[in-house]
Amino acid sequence: MKFAIAEKLCEKYLEDVVREVIEDNLWRKKLVEGQYDERFLITFKDLEELPCRLWAVFSQYGLEFFVSKVHSCPDESGEGVIIFKFEAKEFPQVVRYSIINPLLAN
Repeated sequence: MKFAIAEKLCEKYLEDVVREVIEDNLWRKKLVEGQYDERFLITFKDLEELPCRLWAVFSQYGLEFFVSKVHSCPDESGEGVIIFKFEAKEFPQVVRYSIINPLLAN
């Protein structure tokens, strides 16, 4: 039962994580400058690394996600864009993608 609840929490908060991380200047810079398929851990264990708006939910539920820059995603793979893959650490089937224009990334 705990397993199902944990997965639901990851699903529920993944959109917030995607939005806050992509909008955070330090995280966006880190991701844009990172290597393709390099996975960064977003974790409750390192709150000072998180955007402030995520502190409460991460510490309350012990959330952990991976984010990486990838070459493509199932929905779109256009030229001139940067694609990021967000996935729950314990539930790799819980995935969202974010696409940004590199001209607006800095």
